Amino acid sequence: MTEFEMEKAKLDDTLAIVQTVLSEEKDALAKLYKEFIGDREELWRMADIKNIHIRNLEASLDKPYFARIDFTYNDEEDKVHTIYIGKNGISRDAKIVVTDWRAPISSLYYDAEIGKCSFIAPGGIIKGNMSLKRQYEIEHGELLEYFDVDLVSNDALLQKYLNTNNDARLKSIVATIQKEQNEVIRKPLSDDLIVQGVAGSGKTTVALHRIAYLVYNYMQNIQQNQFLVIGPNTVFLKYIKSVLPELDVSGVSQYTFEQFAKDYIDEEIQINSSDQKVNASIAGKINHDIDKFKCSVKYKNMIDQFLMIYFRNLTNNDLMIGNFKVLDKKSIQNIFATTDKEVFTSLASRIEMTIDLLCRYIEDHNDEIISKYDSYAYELFKNATIEQQNELRRKFAKEKEEIKKNARNSLRKYFAKGKVDATKLYKTFVSTINDFDIYNYAHLNTLKKDTLANLKKNTCDFEDLPALIHIKRKLCHNKRYNQIRHVVVDEAQDLGEFNFMALRDSLPSATFSIFGDLAQSIYDYRGIDNWQEVNDVMFENEGSIINFTKSYRTTAEIMRVADDISESIGLGKSDLVVRHGNPVSFTKCDSKDEIAISIADKIIQYKEKGYKNIAVISKTDLLSHYINDELLARGVEVPNVSATDDLSDDKFRACTISNQLAKGLEFDAVIINNANEDIYSSSSTLDMKLLYVAVTRALHELDVVYTGELVKPLQKSLRMDAKKM
Repeated sequence: MTEFEMEKAKLDDTLAIVQTVLSEEKDALAKLYKEFIGDREELWRMADIKNIHIRNLEASLDKPYFARIDFTYNDEEDKVHTIYIGKNGISRDAKIVVTDWRAPISSLYYDAEIGKCSFIAPGGIIKGNMSLKRQYEIEHGELLEYFDVDLVSNDALLQKYLNTNNDARLKSIVATIQKEQNEVIRKPLSDDLIVQGVAGSGKTTVALHRIAYLVYNYMQNIQQNQFLVIGPNTVFLKYIKSVLPELDVSGVSQYTFEQFAKDYIDEEIQINSSDQKVNASIAGKINHDIDKFKCSVKYKNMIDQFLMIYFRNLTNNDLMIGNFKVLDKKSIQNIFATTDKEVFTSLASRIEMTIDLLCRYIEDHNDEIISKYDSYAYELFKNATIEQQNELRRKFAKEKEEIKKNARNSLRKYFAKGKVDATKLYKTFVSTINDFDIYNYAHLNTLKKDTLANLKKNTCDFEDLPALIHIKRKLCHNKRYNQIRHVVVDEAQDLGEFNFMALRDSLPSATFSIFGDLAQSIYDYRGIDNWQEVNDVMFENEGSIINFTKSYRTTAEIMRVADDISESIGLGKSDLVVRHGNPVSFTKCDSKDEIAISIADKIIQYKEKGYKNIAVISKTDLLSHYINDELLARGVEVPNVSATDDLSDDKFRACTISNQLAKGLEFDAVIINNANEDIYSSSSTLDMKLLYVAVTRALHELDVVYTGELVKPLQKSLRMDAKKM
């Protein structure tokens, strides 16, 4: 029997086992529904687990594994362990048939070379020798071919994967995780990390697989709903939501920063869309400095100054019962001050602690206070008329009873001003912001006027959200978020320092994996300038900053164009995984009508080529709507993507889309709508970042259509192509 025949027989045996286990699981699920006695929610929980297992087994019938390693432990030199690795582990009769890719030993496939090697297991480092590393191409339960390799890098399977369409890439990614990606995926839960990755380096892929890895390896201690993903927009979240179930992850919460803020603050306030501001920023019609300032540590420090005084003023009065002074304000202030020892203590917690401490103090000094009260009451009583004395008796009895109960009700009334909405308190801060201008900020009056105008309409901008989250946490921390243990933030370059601090403080039990690319910071009017800032404010410089410099998404021809753009704004080049494709196409048109005709023709051509995902990317949503109308007028009907759309829907196989919504996504073919110097100004860093985003969305083919003068960084590629011709 040849090697291929033996591998085919092994596959057939494995599929037979999968089929048997699948049948057993379906029978067990039917029996569970029929015979279960107990809490209905427990039934649903157990049924969900069974259903997920069944779904994974059904997927395994198509491809039960993608790799094999032969490994000999150092203390078992005569025994070779043959380990088949798949997207999901498969066991029968307590015997592992297929090892899950997330299992510790599977890291050898991604990281180790043939020969002596080791992996980290729960019990420590395991050493041995790997004699074989094999990759399989299996489709619909049939073995097509296999490759014996040393590293999972730049090999035949990786090249084949990179050349597939977008749909197939999502399904085969686990087989082609690269060493530097795998190192990040398998970092311990306790590690805080920041990944700066060039476009196409697999940031989102690694982010999702890191969640899948952590879910699998910490399932005994952490539930899936204790993981959280923060993404840039709802289009992106819907995109990754369709991928997570493929990775055996179903219960992870997914929010944009706006959605997280709204849920955390838990008050009725409308968040203004960022679209208008982004468009104004692109057009150069916005005061960038104010938005940057609101997302800075300086703005947080001003709010903290305000809160310190506001909180201190809560104890500016004596505690009175009627006209009797139970406690002087100095005593109350001293006790209130002792409750501020913990960094994350909220005002609500401090008030509760203070009331308890003051009640205890009153209880300990009750006889003394009652004695003083009796003297106070006697002085009032002896000078009163008969009628007044009858009224005073009732009043004294009530007040004395309150003192005997340690004045708890009176203390709650005393601290009633501490119960205030975050939005109302923020409005108070902005109204009095000049009193807290510790930085002599030049645009303070404009900031005050514009922010108050919003707040009076019960609305706020994205840039106000860190302040509102911070105030809410200081007032009354949303304890539901204490359970979150790990947070993945993708496209993180668009958040400011204050945004990151707000996340850290409102998720006190969580560690963070932060992914982004400074070259794609299209919200640079509010975003961070470098990752060290984030490391400082999030992790006190204790986090790891990791660089992904290899681009796997695009062809060498497309990435060369992208590098020309990034170099024009001083951000350097990427390290290419050499995959060649067609040259980038540059089409000069004489008019906007001719642009629409050219784009319509290209969409039809790409559909005929069999590409599954085609995008026409425009600089702004307005331009995207415009070209969509022009295409429709020429008989090409494709949807224009809005912020609420789900791109996993088949109707979006070809679409028009704006730069800001395309960020984080990828398409088989991309057509850039009118990349001329007037629309994408080479003198604007923001415009070049927008263009870089558009170019790097393409997997296989890129067309640049333009009128007038082509944007300057792309002229270099155009000249090079002309020389080759």
